[in-house]
Amino acid sequence: MIISKTSHRLRWSLGAFLIGLVIAGCSAASQRSGPRVVCVSKQINEFLYAIGAESVLVARDLTSIYPPQITKLPSVGYHRALSAEGIVSMHPTMLLTDGNLGPEAVVNQVKQVGIPVVIMTPGGTPDSAQLLMTRLGQQFHHEREADTVIARWRGDMAAVLADTLAWANKPKPRVLIMHMGQIANNYLALKRGSAGDQVLRWAGGTNAVDSVGGMMRLTPELIAKAAPDIIIATDVGFDRLGTAEKFAEMPGVAETPAGQSKRIYRVDETEVMYFGPRTAASVRKIAGFLHPPIAAAAAGPHAP
Repeated sequence: MIISKTSHRLRWSLGAFLIGLVIAGCSAASQRSGPRVVCVSKQINEFLYAIGAESVLVARDLTSIYPPQITKLPSVGYHRALSAEGIVSMHPTMLLTDGNLGPEAVVNQVKQVGIPVVIMTPGGTPDSAQLLMTRLGQQFHHEREADTVIARWRGDMAAVLADTLAWANKPKPRVLIMHMGQIANNYLALKRGSAGDQVLRWAGGTNAVDSVGGMMRLTPELIAKAAPDIIIATDVGFDRLGTAEKFAEMPGVAETPAGQSKRIYRVDETEVMYFGPRTAASVRKIAGFLHPPIAAAAAGPHAP
């Protein structure tokens, strides 16, 4: 019974604290008209900047770092380990997300104090990602800007897909895309069917991981068994070691053809974790890792 009463008091105290934050913020929020959005999604945050609607943002999640100017906004923490206090303290009119957030108890607390949680499904294909951008344009009254970005995005994709014919019949190296999972502090592999896998296939490679889905936890044994010719590591996982040479010394990596040849390359996770206006550039970049002379010739005036 003592435990029950203590638990009840803790819940009451937290609820009272959150409500107090909301009341305290009402006058401050009222001084700024329009939406105040805490957005917990790398893709959505990038899209808001792309269409010129970034002024609605008051906070971001820790992994939303593109474009670079978004890092000037306060962070409410890692998207899977949020706190209700951090979100509520920003006095938002909306918590905007692609659904990949947690813990669930925090989301429920945010709802309980009257902050709407708006989920916009992330685009699993370029077409559906463009629909997401259209919806954001409508939500925040930037329809014309969204249409302009989408038209340019489609043109860029058409151009890069035409260029893929240059390496379509060439041998396809086996590629392992390694991503750092920041909650458990371990490496994950992007499986087949993911956005990164599609970018890789457009770039003329084949995924060294056979399973289909989102991501899988890697062990040294699984890395060695995958035997990739090339490893592409996302920024956090690569930067903790700093160089391809040091990355190649990792357990498991050292036994792979990629580790032995030092064919290990860095990309920002935002280049491979979802589809967006930069996807065409990501395809060209990765094609340059896989088929350097052919990709360079194909890119021509498109090359950076």
